Amino acid sequence: MRPERLLLVIAGALVLGSCATLNESECRSVDWYQLGARDGASGGARSRIEEHRKACAEFGLGADDAAWYQGYEAGLLDYCTADNGYRVGRQGGHYGRVCPAPEERDFLDAYELGRETYEVEREIAELDRRAEALQQSLVRDKLDDDVRRDLRRQLGDVYSRGNWLRRSLDRLDREWRRRSPY
Repeated sequence: MRPERLLLVIAGALVLGSCATLNESECRSVDWYQLGARDGASGGARSRIEEHRKACAEFGLGADDAAWYQGYEAGLLDYCTADNGYRVGRQGGHYGRVCPAPEERDFLDAYELGRETYEVEREIAELDRRAEALQQSLVRDKLDDDVRRDLRRQLGDVYSRGNWLRRSLDRLDREWRRRSPY
């Protein structure tokens, strides 16, 4: 990663890390169970309660850890399903290893299938962009025969790879339909 890009990533992380999770009004009225349930259902880390506790401490208010943890565990039941694992992976989402052991295997299997599907779709999109650029290059008037032949060869390679990836995508979709209870 280039140094200037690394600095932007670090600066962004610092800004996001310094944002309070709750304001004073929210700290005074929050339903800690519901907040925990939302955090769990979104796949948030258990350490999220620390962020909430710190935010409310700025206003001299505490957190109801017991209610939050109870809600968090309930939220994880919604998050840690195979169906959701596939959805998170297919959207290119990150999994933070929050699922309890009994549910994690099914979640991870589906997540990995969804993630593979996501990666194949991304590569297909990139190849489609590449094919379009090559086609535009081919319509230029002033290309010698060798350049035109090379562009056609590259385009053929892109089409071949794209066809292979589309077959892979079909296979992945069939695999998910086979596994999915719906």
